[in-house]
Amino acid sequence: MSQGNVERVRKAVEAMNGGDFDAAFDLAHPDIEWQTLDAFPDAGTYRGPEEVLSFFQAWLDTFRGFRLHLERCEALDEHRVLAMLRVSGEGVESGVEVESPSFFQLLEYRDGLLIRARMFQTEGEALEAAGLSE
Repeated sequence: MSQGNVERVRKAVEAMNGGDFDAAFDLAHPDIEWQTLDAFPDAGTYRGPEEVLSFFQAWLDTFRGFRLHLERCEALDEHRVLAMLRVSGEGVESGVEVESPSFFQLLEYRDGLLIRARMFQTEGEALEAAGLSE
């Protein structure tokens, strides 16, 4: 199992929470694919670091104090990590505090670079996508 990839996830979350999204994606593969939850208003698959950063910029423009909370992070094998996260922030227009339910992310690394990230509502869905059973 690769603890190095788990540390990469932790450092990326820390960089995002510090507002440094460029640093968070320094270790992104040029062909990165970021698939969001279908429930998102901007749901889809974002390709390349620029598209992924534009996805996050839309969230930053919507939520003041946008923050990722990494609740759990574990290596599934030498290339894949399963993370449990939630997000919080304050609506820019409404001023209302918002906190998402927890969701899961299956992250895949190639040569130390994040190549694919897929979001799931449940751990079971993420493990099934990884070819593992809960």
